Amino acid sequence: MHYEQIYNKDYFSGKTSFFYKLGYGNFAKLYFDNLFKPLTPYIDNIKTGKVLDVGCAYGFMLKRFPASFEKFGIDVSEYAIHMAKKRFPSMTFRVSNAEDALPFPEETFDIVICNDVLEHLEHPAKTLENIMKGLKKGGVLYINTPNLNFIRNKIFQHADKKEHHVSLFSHNDMLHLLQRIGFRIVQHWTFVTFTVFFFAQFKSNTGTESAFICMK
Repeated sequence: MHYEQIYNKDYFSGKTSFFYKLGYGNFAKLYFDNLFKPLTPYIDNIKTGKVLDVGCAYGFMLKRFPASFEKFGIDVSEYAIHMAKKRFPSMTFRVSNAEDALPFPEETFDIVICNDVLEHLEHPAKTLENIMKGLKKGGVLYINTPNLNFIRNKIFQHADKKEHHVSLFSHNDMLHLLQRIGFRIVQHWTFVTFTVFFFAQFKSNTGTESAFICMK
């Protein structure tokens, strides 16, 4: 796949995207706030350090980290990185394919986040291996990705196709993949979010999205 051709200005403006009809990030403050909340206890424990957002888009998740963190983001989209640099000039952003080696030294990051990215990749396991190399020993990885359960398959089949979700995993399959690569699973859950105002979290397989907090 030529990711850089798919995830261009038309995608982020909503012309070729199912979920971003109004443009990426518009009216989504509550969505990103809800997505960020589970990380808060881990950030409080670390207090300061370096965080990398793999597939950072405009940098909205990085914005939520305290000023005590050095903030880095990579994305395959030149347009997204341009917008991120424009919005957050104090952060470090680079155009990079998540399936390639990270453009930073190994064992650099205290926290890596990878939200709504793995499903877009032909080789998600390679990305997770790259993240493992980039994390410090004891570092935290936070992932969100669609949960390919019965509900997801029935409701979002068209949306997943339009969004180029070429690697969909069930919650258990993603759990096993993370463990196979060597991550220690600290927490995992599923959740549902409809529009920016509704968010529900489950310990069961009910949710159409999966979330994992892991450590190296």
